Amino acid sequence: MNKEINRTLRFGLIGIASTGGYFVLLILLGPVISSTILLTALCYGMAMVFNFLAQGLFTFKAKRLTGTQLVRYVTMQGTALIANSSAMFVVVDQWGLPLIPAQLIVMACVTISTYLASRNWVYR
Repeated sequence: MNKEINRTLRFGLIGIASTGGYFVLLILLGPVISSTILLTALCYGMAMVFNFLAQGLFTFKAKRLTGTQLVRYVTMQGTALIANSSAMFVVVDQWGLPLIPAQLIVMACVTISTYLASRNWVYR
């Protein structure tokens, strides 16, 4: 049980670091990129690279990352990227919610999904 709690905490720490980087990019690039879909996809993609390396090596303690893990991770994150960008298009562009609060809500849903997929599929 302690191992799982520690892994969950490490996942959360990497998630916070990745999320922080994502929001810094979102804020910096927001005035330059007018398309919500392009903006969130670009920022999300950059966060994905950091996340694969950090989650694999720190959270799941891989001695080395494998091609299988990379393919699974890209599949998982590609699905999450589509879900994130689509949800942001709906809640920001269609419903008119402000960008940052909308992203916080969407990101919470995506984070839970990616943790479960990482634990049960990507890094097992």
